[in-house]
Amino acid sequence: MDDRFASELTALIKDAEKLPLVPREAAGDYEKRRDLLLKAVNEEMGSRPDIGFLIGQNPLEMMVDNHRNHFQFMLNIFKLNHFELLARTLPWVYRSYHAHGFSFDYFPQVLKTWMKAVDRFLPQASAKAVNRIYQWMMDRHRQVIALSENPALLPPRPEPSWEKEKEAFFAALLRGNHQECLGLAEKRVSSAQELSDFYLQVIQPSLYEIGLLWEQGEISVAQEHLASAIVTRVMAALSPRFIPLESTKGKAVVTSASNEYHAIGGWMVADHMEIDGWEVRYLGPNTPVKDLVQLIKDFRPHLLSLSVTMPFNLDRAEEIIRVVKTEPEFGGVRIMVGGLVFQNAPNLWERIGADEYAPNAREAAALAGRWWNSLGR
Repeated sequence: MDDRFASELTALIKDAEKLPLVPREAAGDYEKRRDLLLKAVNEEMGSRPDIGFLIGQNPLEMMVDNHRNHFQFMLNIFKLNHFELLARTLPWVYRSYHAHGFSFDYFPQVLKTWMKAVDRFLPQASAKAVNRIYQWMMDRHRQVIALSENPALLPPRPEPSWEKEKEAFFAALLRGNHQECLGLAEKRVSSAQELSDFYLQVIQPSLYEIGLLWEQGEISVAQEHLASAIVTRVMAALSPRFIPLESTKGKAVVTSASNEYHAIGGWMVADHMEIDGWEVRYLGPNTPVKDLVQLIKDFRPHLLSLSVTMPFNLDRAEEIIRVVKTEPEFGGVRIMVGGLVFQNAPNLWERIGADEYAPNAREAAALAGRWWNSLGR
């Protein structure tokens, strides 16, 4: 991240943090009128004669999906009053949409449409509180465009000793060559420590870079999905070699929030914890809350690890945490969170009620170990 970009982003964050808090009642009114708001916004935007230009000739279904995600994200902002997250996320949204064909002119038009719908369907006081945030976004449109066009948001680089393997693995991922990726991994990984390094120094930076290419419109959804599938096949082939036959620590559940489809980060956490001696139930992505609660009742874990990548899924994570924390028979279950959204907003994990945040799989396993030791086991 270059100094100018960092300075401009910091200025936007400081400006956002001056916004007045959205009252809980206003956030509730916004949530209750979800369907009305979405219907009004979709119909008005869809009927515009220039809609093809605004959304880059993409199908209207893409716009409708984006509006659902927008609603969920803004609801999280209103509930949490986390305006730093809003400021950090807006440039990414602009950059991602624009790379996939949306005109920058789309944003002020759709924001005005949201404000109109809010005025129409929310009580006056709630509409005023919500639309103050929308108006701030409207007023910062040009500033956010400038931030979105900055190429400074680059994926993390591996340590120098792993640079060669990372570049070879990434190139093979782009080619869709599973056998080459697996061969590179098998050649380099001969211990649990090397497996951990391979995950964090090769796979993770490669996937960040794949995600950035998709975000920039340089690879397709199919190519991005293929890369993820290859990575999961490589992980499935490697990790069983280093997982002990018997656990020496407690029980853990590792999952993603409902509506969260990014699975690899949670899988890395599960592998690290199993190798470290935990008995793990890894549930993968998009776990419904009621099913997760039932599994916790049956399995009785000491720890729950929850992965969230997309900011519009924060409320689902918060719901899971709230249910686990308020269920009397779950007393003592510690909850850690991880995922990209928390990297972009320090202390967000506290806002949603988690016990702590781990920035990567290795740190998650280390945190779990400290929690286990604190129990005197």
